Formats: sequence, C-alpha cells, structure tokens
Amino acid sequence: MPVRKIKIIKNGTLTLEAFEEPSIKDISLKKLCGIGGNSSVVFVESDAKILVDTGFEGDLSEQINRKTLINDLKRFGIKPEDIDTVFITHWHLDHCGNLSVFKESDILTSKTAVERFNLDYEGVRDGKRIADGVRVIYTPGHTIDHASLLIRTENLKYSVRSGHGGKLIGIGEVNIVIAGDAVISPSYYITGKVWKFNSDFYSEEEAIQSIERIEEVADYIIPGHGGMFRVRSV
Repeated sequence: MPVRKIKIIKNGTLTLEAFEEPSIKDISLKKLCGIGGNSSVVFVESDAKILVDTGFEGDLSEQINRKTLINDLKRFGIKPEDIDTVFITHWHLDHCGNLSVFKESDILTSKTAVERFNLDYEGVRDGKRIADGVRVIYTPGHTIDHASLLIRTENLKYSVRSGHGGKLIGIGEVNIVIAGDAVISPSYYITGKVWKFNSDFYSEEEAIQSIERIEEVADYIIPGHGGMFRVRSV
C-alpha cells in the first residue's frame, strides 16, 4: 500500500540563500525577523506514522523549541505519541534537536550515522523499506552519513472550494523525496550550488551525485530548508 497522507508540518528557513553573499548584518536581520535556519519537518502516513526530522532553532531555548514543535503538530491533529517512527536525515542540531519529544517512537537513521556516532538507534541501509511506500536513499555529500526518504503515494485528490461547493481534483500518484540537506533549499537547487558551510561537509562531488540520484526518482522534492518544488526537466 503506498503512502496515503503527507503533511509538511514546518517549512525550514535558511539564513543564507544561494544568491546572497555572506553578511553578518543580513544574517542578523533575518534572525531578528525569525528566519533562523530551522529545518523542515514532514509527516508521512501509510501503514505507519513517520516524522522526518524534528526541527530546531538554535537561537531559541530547548523549552521553546519543544513547545513550538508540539504546537505545530497539534495544528494537524497530531500528538507526539501518535508517531510510530522518527527518521533523522542527518545529525545536525537543526534536524534532530527536538528528538526528546518522541520518547515512545522508534528512531531510525542511516547505518552510517549509527556507526559514525555510536548511536543507540536502529541504523538502516540504502534502499531499505521502512514502511509501505517509504524507502531510504543514501544521499552523502552534505555529510558522509546523510540519507533521504523516497515517498511513493497512492492516487491523491484535492478538494477546492468554489462558489457552488467543493471541487475534487485528481493529482494521481507522485514520487516525493524528503531530501533533508541533500537539497538544502530551492535556491541552491535552481542555481546548482551546494551548501558547504557546515564543518563536517563531506564531498561536493558526492553531493552533486546525490542530487542527481534524487532527480532520477522524484517528481517533487521537499528540501531541508524551504518549500516543496517540482523537479526540473532535464
């Protein structure tokens, strides 16, 4: 059974887009306005309820971060205890900092990450199916242990309100890659640039190869920071 529901709980923000020059003034202004670099958080439901990354704003306290995430989930009618599995794409604070909220959930990440950090969580291999319609894709580059998820949906429909009542639109089956920072934002994807500002950046060559691998299987990409977008035509 393919995935029947996918919700973007939070669109991640980014302090430095691909078209911007590094500037302390610009970054400080963005943070003042609430653009601090927290990651996207995505909910997926098939035969299991999965949360991909947990989002965390480094300039805010742990208590405020936890409360914000719990409230974001609540807007979609989701409680932390509803989540069967949390999948962490990579172990940067903005992607895993709220992990303690999910005490009753199974925690999954790449086997490479488990070995790298000696984590007491389950490590999954490249290509592993973790739920119906949900498979792991290893996407190294941003970090050596980075992994994304390929989501294969069932026939989706959307109801649009009109003056004469609701209108159903058939969307069909789509493949969505929840990419974490393998694709950090739409602006980096469009310009063909790779985010290399993290201290444990692994390989530009492998980062580009990972993006190409994502493009081969995805109709849409949910990046680690920013809104979902359609894969460009090659």
